[in-house]
Amino acid sequence: MTLFLRLTAVAILSVSLTLMIGPFGGAEAASGVWDKGAHFIVFGLILWSFGVLFRRLPRLLAAALALALGGAVEIVQGMVGRDASWGDLLADGLGIAAALLLWAIWRRFEPRTAFQTSNTR
Repeated sequence: MTLFLRLTAVAILSVSLTLMIGPFGGAEAASGVWDKGAHFIVFGLILWSFGVLFRRLPRLLAAALALALGGAVEIVQGMVGRDASWGDLLADGLGIAAALLLWAIWRRFEPRTAFQTSNTR
């Protein structure tokens, strides 16, 4: 895995968590960004980041961890004066599911080990 991809993954995680937990709640409304769409895209990218940083982690476990992160973010948002929302968590889950589907299509629905074995022959 290249250093560039790893640095990109760390940057995505850092920026995402900062924006979701920091005091930027009014920025979403001011920017005109659709909140649920942003959650969908960001959590797809978070799952991608987990895949880049933890290559041996099974994708379903990475997806479960990403969804748990989304739940934790919603809990923290409720504690810091931002709106915690079940809708946001649903958008997180849908983004994770879409990322899993894209990964499966990319890998031609073969498990990682089978895909790597078939390409090394």
